[in-house]
Amino acid sequence: TLKLKETENLLLACSGLWMEAYATDFSGVPGGTVNTTLQIIRRYSGEAKLQKISFWGKSDTLVALPLETNKLVTLRHTDVIPASFSYSNPYWLNEKHGNSVFEIPNHLLIGMPENDPQTKVFFEVELNGTILNVERNLVYKYTDPVKGEIYRPFEILPPATVNLADKAFVFTGPEPRIIQLLVKANVSDVKGTLQVKAPEGWQVIVRHPEFSLAVKGDEVTLECMISPAKNSKDGKLSASLLINGQNYAKSIRRIEYDHIPYQFILSDPEAALVNINLKKAGLNLAYIPGAGDDVPASLKQIGYHVTILTDELLASENLSKYNAIITGVRAYNTNARLQANYQKLMDYVKNGGNLIVQYNTNNQLGAVTAKIGPYPFSISRDRVTDENASVTFVKPLSPALVYPNPITSSDFDGWIQERGIYFAKDWDSNYEPILAMNDPGEKANEGSLLICKFGKGNFVYTGLVFFRELPAGVPGAYRLFVNLISLPARK
Repeated sequence: TLKLKETENLLLACSGLWMEAYATDFSGVPGGTVNTTLQIIRRYSGEAKLQKISFWGKSDTLVALPLETNKLVTLRHTDVIPASFSYSNPYWLNEKHGNSVFEIPNHLLIGMPENDPQTKVFFEVELNGTILNVERNLVYKYTDPVKGEIYRPFEILPPATVNLADKAFVFTGPEPRIIQLLVKANVSDVKGTLQVKAPEGWQVIVRHPEFSLAVKGDEVTLECMISPAKNSKDGKLSASLLINGQNYAKSIRRIEYDHIPYQFILSDPEAALVNINLKKAGLNLAYIPGAGDDVPASLKQIGYHVTILTDELLASENLSKYNAIITGVRAYNTNARLQANYQKLMDYVKNGGNLIVQYNTNNQLGAVTAKIGPYPFSISRDRVTDENASVTFVKPLSPALVYPNPITSSDFDGWIQERGIYFAKDWDSNYEPILAMNDPGEKANEGSLLICKFGKGNFVYTGLVFFRELPAGVPGAYRLFVNLISLPARK
């Protein structure tokens, strides 16, 4: 089968035939209409004939005509997208998946790098008496004034999507919170009602749930007020849209970078609802951005005031007003100015501040050349990838494990993806390792969390993946991170 297909492609390449099928819009909905343009041209002088075009279970045989050399044939259709067509989405993401394993009902799909498109167009071409059936995927193309002609896959989407503002909403008390949801139309003239569900014990009030979007691509932000009760259970907040008597429950995330093909993901519009028993000491934080993470937004959710320290602010600000300063993931890999401000940060710690450095990478591409802590230590490539790996308390009486939130082994339940990465190694004796952990079959590693006193304050280096756990709403990660922020100064 493979060799026959390769032979067909070789014949097609040698024939000088070029053909494509493109839509006048980038997306459609099941049951909706789409305008398509089909084009074919031959570049060689042999005998060639277009016999028919087939797509979506029907054929157009009226197009049968000989193909003249260098004469472009253009055919335009207006067609209905079959109501049976499923939404365009990577097949391995259509079902919710468990730990480490995707749920794929059709095992014949496993191993395919992409979906087999539903919107294929088949050109039946006769070359010197040989019939070739040529597949072309329906695409959308447009011209960018800088990049030229751009192609992207044609999308089949629901009439509208709804996105929640965050992956998790973390509460630390009974106070209500306003949560925003973004509804976007994928066809014109969409009207419906937003529906929001929460776990037992949570009160949800949707303000003005009806929406009406006149033009495809229009958006509207709707709000609901959510508050927990004493008996509220952690769980999922879910949203759906009631349109013409049918429920649609999909959110959309688009991924656009110049160096990869255009992609998007449809998923269930859900977010974690978490109510944490949490105590804090000091509310004023500064955050030095690194390669990008959602930790500042997570800290704001639990009541902290977070100032983003740009290079200019770091150089000019009086840092003593901050209870803690936190560096984002890989900050020392991406920001050369941190070396220039090393002494200012050390003076901040020496005068009673807490400096928390999240992981940095150390390899040939991203070696850390800057001095980070008040005493020497190195960054390894050690990690613990089992999110359920046992955690041992090396210093059980450390303030990081007792104040203001007592930390127990249960605080490491429910972590996602991994425990930590780029652990410390070869640290100076002034540093105290707080935790030990390891993947199955490996020796215990104590480099995930180091703390040292320096002057009146504290310096922390941690490879624990708080940048994953906080946005996911993991309660124990919040409690431990708050303890690091709250490390007491010495008199």
